[in-house]
Amino acid sequence: MKEWLPFIVAGIANGSIYGLAAVGLVLTYKTSGIFNFAHGSQAALGAYLMFEFRERMGMSWPLAGFLSLLLAGVVAGLILERGANVLASCSLAARVTATVGLLVFIQGSLIAIYGAASVPVRPFLPQKVFRFGGVNVRGEQIIVVILVLVAVAGLYFFFTRAKLGLAVQAVVDDPALLGLAGTSPVAVRRFAWLVGSCFAALSGMLLAPTLALDARLLTLLVFFAFGAAAVGAFSSLPLTYVGGIGLGLGASLATKIIGGMKITGPIQGLPANLPFIVLFIALLVGVLVIVGGLTAWRKAGEPVESVPENDLVKLPTFS
Repeated sequence: MKEWLPFIVAGIANGSIYGLAAVGLVLTYKTSGIFNFAHGSQAALGAYLMFEFRERMGMSWPLAGFLSLLLAGVVAGLILERGANVLASCSLAARVTATVGLLVFIQGSLIAIYGAASVPVRPFLPQKVFRFGGVNVRGEQIIVVILVLVAVAGLYFFFTRAKLGLAVQAVVDDPALLGLAGTSPVAVRRFAWLVGSCFAALSGMLLAPTLALDARLLTLLVFFAFGAAAVGAFSSLPLTYVGGIGLGLGASLATKIIGGMKITGPIQGLPANLPFIVLFIALLVGVLVIVGGLTAWRKAGEPVESVPENDLVKLPTFS
């Protein structure tokens, strides 16, 4: 069992980051109806900005992190909210094309500036090792898990308790009615995009010391976010977070199994392709549930055929 524990720890830490990115993706999708395929490239942008400010300009990591979050999260979120407002009246094909085009633009710009080769990144969180149950756990991993858990839990309680949080849910159901109630739908959507973009940028900054700076690899974070969002049915924030943890654990344990058994061939790509498998299964289950519900609804609406009087069973009457 001890040989599995390091992979479990790594899976939970990485899965927490996947869950953080996925929660941000679900938040923007729920409030705008636009699936942001550029979510992963926002994470890459946050990681590269952190690298630029900290390792090239020599800033302290708190200042570098703040500036990176400000640019890749707040500023990018405001720009994306305006773009989402324009795309709201466009066709589905136009929405997909726009976000995919943004992904390619950000990724291509990062590669043009920093090159296509992976660049090692110095960890900025504490690397002190703690011993728990016979396994070494870095302080960085503990901080990441706690930070993400607090962020997701705080966001969930904010949405279920605070007035603005309830307005975020209402803007999806009836934005016109929300406006009549005195709350601006635009302000609510802007808030959602700010939080979602900050979560994307933060996930890239937290993941970069583990994966190294690689625009293509960091952009793939969005696919893990897709899989985790599918677990939460693109709606539930707690289930989305749990889905991210599950994907991180699954990918880590699959790496252990494949490496230990020295498996070759297509199965070697299972850890990287796990989010696609989860996404496919979740969508398939969703389609089956919808089809089953529509079938039951149709049958419930069918008229009941009349039964001939001679075929009725005569029951005793009581007076």
